[in-house]
Amino acid sequence: MPRCAKPRMVCSDFKYKVFTPEENNQEYIAISVDELEAIRLCDLEQIEQEDAAKRMQISRGTFQRILYSARKKVAEALCEGKGIRIGGGNYIIASRHCKFIPKCKYCKKV
Repeated sequence: MPRCAKPRMVCSDFKYKVFTPEENNQEYIAISVDELEAIRLCDLEQIEQEDAAKRMQISRGTFQRILYSARKKVAEALCEGKGIRIGGGNYIIASRHCKFIPKCKYCKKV
């Protein structure tokens, strides 16, 4: 029997939930909030995978699987002209600012 999935910590909810190509294509790829958070931490914030995994309170291996899945979905959407819908996933929004140094850009703004 598999273990219950542990929720992932996310700094904040994302404002934008749908991205559509200029051509009005009706196909969408679903990306979970925790997948987008992994992309944000690793690619936008340029935080090492091990540190990003600690921020999300998951193992580095789990973080890497989430990140690879998210990148594959984004690549598919970009290459095939599909839209992206963000939502769902097993996550908890952090109730306070990052305790990590350096703080992420979201915590610097608040």
